[in-house]
Amino acid sequence: MIGRYRVIEKIGRGGMGGVFEVEDETGARFALKVPIVDVNPAGEVTRRFAREANALRMLDHPNLVAAVDVFVEAGHLFLVMEKVEGRTLAKLIADGAVEPRQALVLTRQILEGVGHAHAQGLVHRDLKPENILLVDMGGWERVKVIDFGLVKLMGDVADAFGAAALTRTGIVFGTPAYMAPEQALGRAVDGRADLYAIGIMLFEMLAGRLPFSNPDPVALLRMHAKAPPPRLDEMVPRRPWCTPPLVALVDGALVKDPAHRFANASVMTALLDDAFGSLDSVI
Repeated sequence: MIGRYRVIEKIGRGGMGGVFEVEDETGARFALKVPIVDVNPAGEVTRRFAREANALRMLDHPNLVAAVDVFVEAGHLFLVMEKVEGRTLAKLIADGAVEPRQALVLTRQILEGVGHAHAQGLVHRDLKPENILLVDMGGWERVKVIDFGLVKLMGDVADAFGAAALTRTGIVFGTPAYMAPEQALGRAVDGRADLYAIGIMLFEMLAGRLPFSNPDPVALLRMHAKAPPPRLDEMVPRRPWCTPPLVALVDGALVKDPAHRFANASVMTALLDDAFGSLDSVI
């Protein structure tokens, strides 16, 4: 037993904690997340875990995993989340390039969930295919964005939780293959960094490969920071579905300077809808 929850089995391990399937006294099943190491309750890992718990409790959107309960036991924080089952976007991509309309439908759902988080003052900072679950809804798949372990609180939200001290300019958090240039350089980030990561995932779904690839993570971060991204229409030449609006959507998400990137998820969603419409005449 952990608190009022009985542990059923280990599910996996996230960026900041191990995840277990648990059930409460009614038999309802949930996912419980616990820090991956024993730490002093006042330590960095515990504070980051507390920040994730507080962040998740602020979110209420069908495309985001829901937080159910947060409690402390034996000096450690535990986070209870809705239990979500489905394949990851990483698995879908590994099976081959994704059909364009499907890629845009999934990307739109990611934008809707992440946009909701941004409206609450939260930035994910580690969006990648492994953190996108696709839940079978019987004929279509619902996106669930998971693992806000590297979330950054902004503005008044950050002040309320004292998170500003935890995120210091010059320290890099995230996954190199999907990291925005400003994030790779250790600079301050906002929601536009998430939009860059979404653009990388969309490129990967459509092209079947990442725009930047290097086994050396430092070199890969340098590519995100400085190297111009390949154009989608050069990676998939002579594909009728690679329309100018679709190319513009991907290009706009991968702009190096966040000041010239999409201002917010709503702006990117509007251009995504234009790109989706442009497919009607070609496929």
